[in-house]
Amino acid sequence: MATIQEKRQAVQRILQSREFVNSPVSAKLLQYLCDCTLRDITPKETTIAIEVFGKDHSFDSNKDATVRYHVHLLRRKLHRYYQDEGRHEKIRVVIPKGHYRVDFTSAPKPLLRRAAAIVPFLKRWDLAIMAVLLAAVVVLTVLQVRSGKSRGAGQRFPQPVEPDDEIWAPFFRNGYPVLLVIGDDFLLDEYSPEYQRYRQIRDWQIDSENDLAEFLIRFPNARLWKSEITGFPVNGIRNLMDLLPIIYQFQPDVSVVMSSSLSLEQLRGHNMIYIGEFKNLRILNKIFNRLPVRYQYHPEEELYLLNERGDTTQVYHRIQAPYAARDKYNIDYSMLIKMPGLVGENLMFIVGFGYSGRLERTKMLADPSLRAEFIRQVEKLNGRVPSHFLALFEVKSIERTGFTNELKYFREIPPDFFSE
Repeated sequence: MATIQEKRQAVQRILQSREFVNSPVSAKLLQYLCDCTLRDITPKETTIAIEVFGKDHSFDSNKDATVRYHVHLLRRKLHRYYQDEGRHEKIRVVIPKGHYRVDFTSAPKPLLRRAAAIVPFLKRWDLAIMAVLLAAVVVLTVLQVRSGKSRGAGQRFPQPVEPDDEIWAPFFRNGYPVLLVIGDDFLLDEYSPEYQRYRQIRDWQIDSENDLAEFLIRFPNARLWKSEITGFPVNGIRNLMDLLPIIYQFQPDVSVVMSSSLSLEQLRGHNMIYIGEFKNLRILNKIFNRLPVRYQYHPEEELYLLNERGDTTQVYHRIQAPYAARDKYNIDYSMLIKMPGLVGENLMFIVGFGYSGRLERTKMLADPSLRAEFIRQVEKLNGRVPSHFLALFEVKSIERTGFTNELKYFREIPPDFFSE
């Protein structure tokens, strides 16, 4: 068990980190909470409001979420710190949700490397069973792909793709490790006076802190703030189940990060695969916006293709059935993009408006017959399958099942794309 002195030293290292040195409010709050815990004091929300944020004794936590909001931010900063500068720390500072007393815990011991890379972002308890199943599938996939164990007498475990596959092989040829980026949803915490409790909600028109700030300007009495966790995309597990057997066949070094916590520096020396919606690209928009593609969600969900001068040449309008409709007929648009990175990496985007298009793209990438059909279409349009390209698909579906899947646009991306 760590001594009080060791705990204080751990706190000081956090306060001197890049994450906190330019965040005086979060640093002050962390110092206060840790000091209270080390003196065996559990502060109340009102006490924190007065002593840390300078509120007066009329402070009403039912009307003012200042403390809760900044504690949420503090938890996120601690999470980022332990992912980066503090990843080797043996003592971890944790603030349990719903409490203001700090826990000093030991760093978790490493488990199965590949399973641990996939499971941590499945934070909600009701996904625990799915996380265990996914971890088992990851481990079994690696064992089967590597060993080629037989299913029956004389029958080997089938390889997902051929070593010279025209879509996948060029992506892994450089030997770089793979970074899977999941486009996670922006979630909100809400306090309901009617039910006198906090709830987590998803508002489809609030996808960022800027959206939330604009909403609160219009509705200043709304009791909303950014949640400390994010939402795993609908059917994201199915996307991973499609791709993991292929990825592990070519490259055993795989890690996973949510787009909300991604930095562009993490892309250096990695082949990246993004899976998610356009609106959850976040910092990846800095790369995506170099492409001749633009998208919007409001007032209508539309995708625009541009020419070399930046003029719009084609517009694709997503059709989404009303939420209450029984048989939901939708027209979705999704893209498969393979493009070069800055220093020899490869970047892949499996991106669209909704999950039906995303499901069709990973299914195509995983299914040999669908992949072969796509290759035939590309060769007919382009003469060959280039290493880097942009492909747009229209997917018509009922509920979650796509029944048409049409290639609408294809364009080769030059290898010197970033030097143009």
